[in-house]
Amino acid sequence: MNWENRPEFEDSLEKRKVKVHNTFGGKVVEILYGAKDAEGNPTEPKDVAVDGHGRWYGIEVDGKYCMFAWRKPASEGGETVYGTEYKEDGLDIMETEVRKKLDLCRDAENAARTLDGDEAKEKLAAIKAEWDAMTDWQTPKEAEYAERLSRTMERYDEIEKARAEASEAKQAIINQAEELKDSTNWRETGNKLRDLRKALSDIEGAGNAADRAFRKKFREIEDEFHARRTEYFATIDERRAESKKKKEELIEEAKGLLTKVTNWKAVGDKMDDLFTQWRAAGSSGREYDDALWEEFKQLRTQFFDGRRNFFEERNAQWNASKEKKRALIEEAKQITATEDYGRDNTDRMKELDKEWKTAGFSGKADNDRLWDEFTEAKEAFWDAKRGEINKRSEAALERKEAEAAQLKKEIEDLEFKITITTKVDAKYELENSVDRKKDRLDAVEADIANIKERLSKQ
Repeated sequence: MNWENRPEFEDSLEKRKVKVHNTFGGKVVEILYGAKDAEGNPTEPKDVAVDGHGRWYGIEVDGKYCMFAWRKPASEGGETVYGTEYKEDGLDIMETEVRKKLDLCRDAENAARTLDGDEAKEKLAAIKAEWDAMTDWQTPKEAEYAERLSRTMERYDEIEKARAEASEAKQAIINQAEELKDSTNWRETGNKLRDLRKALSDIEGAGNAADRAFRKKFREIEDEFHARRTEYFATIDERRAESKKKKEELIEEAKGLLTKVTNWKAVGDKMDDLFTQWRAAGSSGREYDDALWEEFKQLRTQFFDGRRNFFEERNAQWNASKEKKRALIEEAKQITATEDYGRDNTDRMKELDKEWKTAGFSGKADNDRLWDEFTEAKEAFWDAKRGEINKRSEAALERKEAEAAQLKKEIEDLEFKITITTKVDAKYELENSVDRKKDRLDAVEADIANIKERLSKQ
């Protein structure tokens, strides 16, 4: 809303009406001016427009004005201009919207107090959107209501934060209860669940719906635990008999595994699985559990001892292989360090490859790494040997290219002399020289091509 000063009409007879409107917190101002009597003399304007007076109509807030309508006097043409898009209805629409903003404040306060979570957020967002869609008339009441709405939003954020913290704490308790519900330690677990129920009720509210959901979930966990406990004690003899039978079957299966072990890892995994099944079998009763466990434990000990002996022997073989391979790597490095690429060193490097193949496996953790080190040491030798050969070839290539360049220059000079020589014999002799040099150039370029081809294959 654009506020401005009220115009001065310079009419000592103007009639001014000012009325306080608490709805928006300002004053409604109406000024009648410019009236003339039948003789055309200035006169005090009447409420009816028989005297041709003008009318300025608007509001005043803290010394600032907003015009709604200005009908100029008949002496100035009688034109009417408006200060807002609402024309003559500006005041009614403004006050309607101001009252609506008060209603929105009340709706927001009620939503923050009675609604939870997404429902409250959606309601408050809708209220704010409706507020923002209305005109800002910049009146005191609007400023008051805007502050009121802002405080409601901020308070709701604080409420939501407290609810979120409470929800997080209650969910942590639910998680603890979830972890306990499958326990078979009946007495201790029952006491813990009782303590958790009290802790859940002691936490401030997370919102009506959330609190109901947490209480419902906790009751479900307690009911499931209590049902299991009741069933357990009703069928304890039957389960102990099943446990005894299961453990006897596990002992026989463990004996079968130890008959002949060819894959220690696979059998170890199976023994671990048997142990897991043993623990899950539950109690067979005090009169059976200790003896059954002793027999099963001895079978496990037999397996572990056999596996330890196997891996100790295997690791000794791997260590011997690693030592031999490290020696071969070191020898390969020493040969390379001599920078001697003659027949003796070349033949020895080939022998190292053969000895590597007979050195055996060095273990998954080291075998590939040692091979990479050996390959690096060998390639350093062969790369250097190829480099030496390439160096000689590159030197030869450089000489050949220099010779080719010189021949081309000489041919060019001779061909120029042919063009300026008038003597037949001299020209004939020059042409022969050109032919000989071109033949030589062809041979040199063939050599260059051969050298480049060899270099490209290195």
